[in-house]
Amino acid sequence: MYSVASCCFLHYFYRPETMISYLANKFRRITTNQLYLAELDGMRFLSLFLVTLFHIRGYFLEHLEKTHIKLIDNPNDYYWLNRFFDNADRSVPLFFAISGFILATPFAHHYINHGKKINLKQYYLRRLTRLEPPYFIVMTCIFFAQIAIGNYDFQTLLPSLGASLIYSHDFIYHQTPLVTVVAWTLEVEVQFYTTAPILFRIFSMHMIARRMILTAGIITFVVLQYFYPPTFLSIYGHAQHFLTGILLADFYVCGFAINFFKQKWVSIFAPLLFFTMFLMPRWEQTFPPFERPFDVGQLCMGIAFPFMLGLLYYIILRNEIVKKVFSYKFIPIIGGMCYTIYLIHYTVISMLGRFTVQVQFTNYYLPNLLLQFALLIIPILLISSVFYLYIERPFMSKKWIDKLMKKKEDINAVS
Repeated sequence: MYSVASCCFLHYFYRPETMISYLANKFRRITTNQLYLAELDGMRFLSLFLVTLFHIRGYFLEHLEKTHIKLIDNPNDYYWLNRFFDNADRSVPLFFAISGFILATPFAHHYINHGKKINLKQYYLRRLTRLEPPYFIVMTCIFFAQIAIGNYDFQTLLPSLGASLIYSHDFIYHQTPLVTVVAWTLEVEVQFYTTAPILFRIFSMHMIARRMILTAGIITFVVLQYFYPPTFLSIYGHAQHFLTGILLADFYVCGFAINFFKQKWVSIFAPLLFFTMFLMPRWEQTFPPFERPFDVGQLCMGIAFPFMLGLLYYIILRNEIVKKVFSYKFIPIIGGMCYTIYLIHYTVISMLGRFTVQVQFTNYYLPNLLLQFALLIIPILLISSVFYLYIERPFMSKKWIDKLMKKKEDINAVS
């Protein structure tokens, strides 16, 4: 009887659709308003996937000369592939636009559709209790991992950790954090979180006025950054991407041209926009103020990028065909873990990459690069999954403090 029951359980559990459903429920992010949009996590997946590939390729190229691998071909011969991967750091603005959209949407519903008023105290408390505990834990773990593998000594790394934990590393040292370089984006995010409720009051204005202001703000910041590049990483260098997310929330809440964007042929524009955004020549070069040679083409590309990003996201949110792609099976599952994966992936690459770069598949560049992707993405996902389930996800619940206190009371009662 036990054997029959076990066989039935295994047959049920290991059906692919059952496994996917189980993993989806196990890993699905816990949302505040219980409204879950899988395509949003699909958008996060896109950003996360690109930035991970960017860092794996960068590590591989940096350490290629230190290995025994002798390539027959020249990596520089892969022109379009190299341009795409060189521009994959543009995935960071994709994250910022998503943040702008997600935070702005409840405020837009309140001001535009007379929805529920946002409690600012709860807003800031939610940011604090949701993001800070896993950030502190993960950063501390990475801190000790960096010391253990000998990248830094304790005295050098401790001040960097302290500055990162108060989201001020770039402001204090004018360089990316030593604990993990990717933490600079969290500092920019926090700068946006603190000022966002003030910006969201723009939704109380007339539709035409607020959209004109947001559009002008996007263009203005791009122009300012072109002529006056930021001297360190801050919200100044990425304000246009957050404003794009706010503008996107405006169109989304108002239901702008829903029937048009639902048409099947509109889905064609999603891949066209995506590859255009990541294959355009670079305009992000930094020059000292007043020393940058004026190039109208570069400036126009810089202005066009946030609007193309906003249009791409609106197609994902409104077109059923594209929405299904970004909601397909494992895509939103992985995208939902983006916070943890983003924080951990660079450390995993630096720890394991020193071994994987020694593995040679052929004497050609592209197969070896693809091999590095395969060898590193798997441990990144596995390690991140553990951190996500046991560190990040529990803090997604608004009631995690109450649950913690209840467990403490139960333990005291037993003892």
